[in-house]
Amino acid sequence: MDQIWTSILAFVGQFVSPDWGKVIELIPLGLLGLVGLYVLWLMRKLATIGPAERGGGPVAPTPPTGVHLPGPTFAPVFGAVGLALVVFGLVFRGAITALGLTALILALIYWLRVGMHDYDHVEVTAVNLPAVIHDGPSAGVHMPGPTFRPILAGLSMMVVVFGLVFGLPLLVAGILMLITTLLGWLRDARSEYGLVEEADRTGHPRSLPAPHYPTGTLTFFGVVVIAALLVNYGIIPPAAANGGAAAASGAPAASGAAGPASSGPVADVTIVAQNIQYTTTTATAPAGKAFTIAFDNKDSGTPHNVSIHTGGASGQQVFLGKIVTGPIIEIYDVAALPAGSYTYVCSVHANMTGILTVK
Repeated sequence: MDQIWTSILAFVGQFVSPDWGKVIELIPLGLLGLVGLYVLWLMRKLATIGPAERGGGPVAPTPPTGVHLPGPTFAPVFGAVGLALVVFGLVFRGAITALGLTALILALIYWLRVGMHDYDHVEVTAVNLPAVIHDGPSAGVHMPGPTFRPILAGLSMMVVVFGLVFGLPLLVAGILMLITTLLGWLRDARSEYGLVEEADRTGHPRSLPAPHYPTGTLTFFGVVVIAALLVNYGIIPPAAANGGAAAASGAPAASGAAGPASSGPVADVTIVAQNIQYTTTTATAPAGKAFTIAFDNKDSGTPHNVSIHTGGASGQQVFLGKIVTGPIIEIYDVAALPAGSYTYVCSVHANMTGILTVK
């Protein structure tokens, strides 16, 4: 699976752009632009909704007698903005993460206040509620039964997003969770369709019974996520099973990798990646002549590389190293560079950056 994932990244890189850092930086901006256009379109539709005889303007909703309609609120919008900033922070980190968490917490507090206000209104006007509460839907109406599937789908998509940031094992876990949820949702839809067909024959629509708590599915989700985390951080399989034993004996690692640092210098520059970040944030290389980089990817099951740019992570790319899945030490041959300051980034994870000084 690791080899397939690395091959896909290398193949797409040939057709999309050799500079993955720029592409990854543009994806959130593109999504933000699409969301902005959709919000503008939605606001325009809401502003012009209504029959022509009403003048084309918005009409204040009037709930039926005995029905409480919650008032309009921007709480969901604020919550979505805060959550979006949190997701951006997972990729770019820094102050944007703290800003997103702060915005999300404030939005949830505001939403809670709105909910409490609605509850107080319902409590005061409860005497106006209908005296008879029906046990089921009205005649001829089929109501879908309650389900936990949307919640499970949300959890699955959350793990998928984390996998896109932190590595392939979590991404695979999220996809497995999502497939499991969608298959269960499809089964529920088939059952619903069966009840509708039954109502056509009997004239009596039935609803699905209230579901049990999905303890089995949640247990499966937990096992899958924990296993993905163990693989992602190299706890299983043991490091020795991934070439660690060869490194300990002083033998070269796979794919032309260099031996351990203790066996002597094997390259002009050494850059180490661990826990989805460069632990070597500064490096120095000779100017005016070719040099080598020993790239030590310590993240088990996670692809990384070294891409060198001028003028920051989004500047011109002057070197693109092969994407390798850890744990492995890969030797890069870099052509001569003029003296100056360069930025090296990971083409797969844009949050991984460092400064290379050539002198």
